[in-house]
Amino acid sequence: MAFQINALTLIVMAAFGGICAYLANQNIAVFNDGIRPMYGPYINGEIDRKTLFASSFALSFGLVVGFGLPTSIAGRIIIVHTIMLACDILGALFKDNKNGALTATAAGAAFGILLMFGMQGVMNLFALMPINFLGNLSTVGGLIIVLFCVFPAIAVAYQTNALAGIIVLALTMLVKQLAALFGKFTVNDVNVVLNADGMALLFSIIAMVFVAVRVSKKAEGNAAEQAFAVFEKNIIRIKKNMLILAISGGVVALATTLLLVAEGPASLTLTAEGKYNEAAIVALGRCIGFIPLVMTTAIISGVYSPAGTKAVHVPAILFINLGIMGLAGSFVTGALIMVIEVLLLGFIAKGLDRFPGMKDLGDNTRTAMSKILDISLLVGGMLAANAIAPTIGYIWVIGLHFLNQTAKKPVSSMAIGPIGAISMGIIVNILHVIGLFPVAG
Repeated sequence: MAFQINALTLIVMAAFGGICAYLANQNIAVFNDGIRPMYGPYINGEIDRKTLFASSFALSFGLVVGFGLPTSIAGRIIIVHTIMLACDILGALFKDNKNGALTATAAGAAFGILLMFGMQGVMNLFALMPINFLGNLSTVGGLIIVLFCVFPAIAVAYQTNALAGIIVLALTMLVKQLAALFGKFTVNDVNVVLNADGMALLFSIIAMVFVAVRVSKKAEGNAAEQAFAVFEKNIIRIKKNMLILAISGGVVALATTLLLVAEGPASLTLTAEGKYNEAAIVALGRCIGFIPLVMTTAIISGVYSPAGTKAVHVPAILFINLGIMGLAGSFVTGALIMVIEVLLLGFIAKGLDRFPGMKDLGDNTRTAMSKILDISLLVGGMLAANAIAPTIGYIWVIGLHFLNQTAKKPVSSMAIGPIGAISMGIIVNILHVIGLFPVAG
């Protein structure tokens, strides 16, 4: 595992799970962007707690089991969806009174600790199998590093047209090639090496934002202010909970710095490989994509996210390996980022309404990221499964992919690659035990 189990990590994981469950229970913040708008009707008395819990369970449980757990096991770091979505469910399970708050907090803390031990236990179990396939699982996320720089070009194509997307893609490839050829130089006897994938991603993100701003048109008059005036009380409600949200942001950042959690599949893979600068750039790109969604749903519902726009992860990644000062800096920076986000909530929301191109960018970015991650994890899962069981692995993963599309309740398409690779490893061990999968040497 990338993380270590000790007193500090136990405390942080307990605090992580506890505060996320508490925020969900007290209707302050939830991680699932899909369930957040449901809290508005609940707070206004239009739906009851059972309906809220049923909705939270329906929207989150499948992602926890089908996406969060297999992705975390394959990447050796807990992806935040695993714990935060589960804590959304735990928070909604109990009544939002004093006893419910205490119970939800305790349940969330216990889940955080059990998740960490459970992850380690699963890894130890895999290591005891006759055929150890853990090393092959790192291949699952390998292509994410290479392909993630493509998503801005796709977002640009959605935003404008295919030609603009092709131009951004071509320039991205050119930047990557130039960085690979000329990215090694010396400054004052210090060797500087630019990561080609990181530079390509940085350029493509800048190009994406530039295009979005160019196609935006300012709204006339005070239409934006009028549009959001009705939600002013929701913004005030979020601001009243600024302190606990700041603590939440600090805890999330601290857990990221301790390598306990990662904000997404791409940054998880990069972080696990020690490529922290590149992981921070990827996290920044995802943050840009989530700002419109988080801000808009927060204004509509009066409920925020325990991790905000996910910006807290960016500096937290850069604080890894900086010792005690890095841990302290991570917590303080994460808390400050959450405070700034909350204070700017109304301003950002109005700005997004004045510049519809930026609001569209959020939707387009998430769609593009999803497509790239789907393909990267699927092909990566195929490669990992094939390394475990040549030719059979390809058949297994691609079969699961298409069969999942026909299922009445399909799991997240991003999860098929990790699930396929892990299950292939288990299958070959079973076949080996019964003599149907001999291993040479």
